[in-house]
Parts: sequence; C-alpha cells; structure tokens
Amino acid sequence: MSEDWGQELFYLTTFLVSGVKFMVGVAMSIARGFSFWEQFVCTTGGGIAGSIFFTYLGDAVRRGIARLRGHPPRPLAPHWLRLWERYGLWGVVLLTPPILSPPIGTAIALAFQTPRGLLVRRLTIAMILWGLVFALFGQGLRELIQMLAG
Repeated sequence: MSEDWGQELFYLTTFLVSGVKFMVGVAMSIARGFSFWEQFVCTTGGGIAGSIFFTYLGDAVRRGIARLRGHPPRPLAPHWLRLWERYGLWGVVLLTPPILSPPIGTAIALAFQTPRGLLVRRLTIAMILWGLVFALFGQGLRELIQMLAG
C-alpha cells in the first residue's frame, strides 16, 4: 500500500514540477523509469496546467513576488523582445516547453498582449508535441538500456 502511495506521490510531483519547469519533469520521469504513457500524461498534463495557471494567475503571482521583494515588477528584458520580434507567438510557445518554461513563455506572450485564450490553445499544442517527443525519447532510451543490459 505505501509503495502505491509513493508512486502516486511521484506522479503528482512530476506533474507539478512540469508545470513550472517542463524539462525537469521530463528528466524526473525518465530517471524514475515511467512508461511512455505515464511520462506523457504527467509531463504534458503538468505543462498544460502550468500554462493555464500562469496565463490566468501569473500577473497576480508576479505582483506578489515584487511586493515581497519590495520593488515594482521589472519590465521585459531586451532579449525577450528580440525573441518575440524574430519568432512571434509560435516561436515563443514552441520554445516554452524545452527551453523557456511555462512561467517565462507565458510572461513573454502576455507582455505583447496575446489574448489569453489563444495563448492557452497554442501552449497546449506545444506541450502535446514536446510531450510526445520526450516520451518517445524516454521509451527509446529505456529500450536501449535494456538491450545493452541484455
């Protein structure tokens, strides 16, 4: 019974971590030996949930952090402006899961007045695509290790 509880807790942890830093959730799921579907559901579901959370509550979180630090929220850094000008919304959402993370990708898109519904739809597509890529990678890695172990 406690072993099942530990596994369920690890699923939840992977889900929550993926909502903040997608690639850390992917690494956790691969290290734990999740199956293709376990990895896909936990990381992709967490990434989508994190994207929705930061899309609709990110401004309040940002203001709260700034209030705790004692200074107003900082404006968007110039390198994010260049990223947006070069690649636009699709570029930002496709870079969000593997590189930027849901809070950063969402903040960039919202800084350029992207409609929230459109942002959530595109981030969901990006999370599903990257979730499939990394779950396939995890499955291939497991099979390779099993083959080498013999």
